[in-house]
Amino acid sequence: MKLNDKNELVSKPEDEWDEDDFIKLTIDNKALNILLVSLDKTEYNLVRRCTSAHEVWKLLILTHEGTEQVKNAKLALLNRDYELFKMQPNESIKNLYNRLLDITNGLLGLGKVFGQELLGNQGAHKRS
Repeated sequence: MKLNDKNELVSKPEDEWDEDDFIKLTIDNKALNILLVSLDKTEYNLVRRCTSAHEVWKLLILTHEGTEQVKNAKLALLNRDYELFKMQPNESIKNLYNRLLDITNGLLGLGKVFGQELLGNQGAHKRS
């Protein structure tokens, strides 16, 4: 990549490549190969036209996490489920635990951090 007259990033012609460019291409090709061989058939078909590891990665993130707006909506729903979480009538402890894990894993996957403030509140309740 190089800057053109308008200060935009554009691809260099291959005859202008230096050793650093070839090293970057080799690394990208290795990363692209690792990504492609790790995908199932459905995901592979989704990304097979991508030409760089970065393109594949961005498309997979968009596919699995959605846009920022979708991510925020998912977070809001999972937060609501977490706040209203309680045992259902005739629910086993195992099912209760699995439901809680699904909610917390979903929250963690979307970037929710459970920090000391939650632990601190629990400790305060025990002391009183």
